[in-house]
Amino acid sequence: MSDKKKDTDQLTGVQKIESAMNRFLAKYLKAGAVVLIVIIVAIIGLGIGSSVSKKSKQAQFDQIDQLQSAYQAYAVMDSEDASYQKAYDDLVSGLKALEAKSKGYPAQKATYTLGMLAFEKEEYQEALDAFKKVYDSAKQTYLGSLALANAAASAENLGNDSLALEYWTRIIDEYGFTAAESPKALFGQARLQQKSDNLDLAKATLQQLVDQFPTSEFAKLATNSLAVL
Repeated sequence: MSDKKKDTDQLTGVQKIESAMNRFLAKYLKAGAVVLIVIIVAIIGLGIGSSVSKKSKQAQFDQIDQLQSAYQAYAVMDSEDASYQKAYDDLVSGLKALEAKSKGYPAQKATYTLGMLAFEKEEYQEALDAFKKVYDSAKQTYLGSLALANAAASAENLGNDSLALEYWTRIIDEYGFTAAESPKALFGQARLQQKSDNLDLAKATLQQLVDQFPTSEFAKLATNSLAVL
């Protein structure tokens, strides 16, 4: 074989290898580019989703603030006012809608406010159910102890003293003396203990109230109660 023929064959082989390499790189670089684009799109999508989620949560917080303002305005309205019933209906509708579509604090606060509205209308079972629901979902927040105290009050108004005593006691058992409702809970315990003629326990609970919360308004009530027991 001539040298020229050998050179031509070698060149043809190199060209074939280069061509194969080019096809390989083109194929996989293209695939890599597609993967990269997919990743970028996914990251952008997550960013947009996160932004939308934050905006949605903020909107829910704004809405519960507006509903709280509406509740405060309703609370001072005269029941004979022509717009009283509409204000109530609009407030309940807004609270129920927010309760259904949101989670966390906005939903809990909406349920709590519905409980307050029911309590004020002396619909104590409905109020009890609302407060118990808030307590179950917000035990680690201030709403938990607050809802439990209102659940106890609702149970008392339903004539269920044993359930009320259970709730008052649970405030102390679960929150100790750190909850704002603790003095009220101790006084509630003592009242129901006295009501069931458990006078020694009632005295001990009242004394605990005086010792733990000497400046509380409930401590003054406890002192007066101790004087007549």
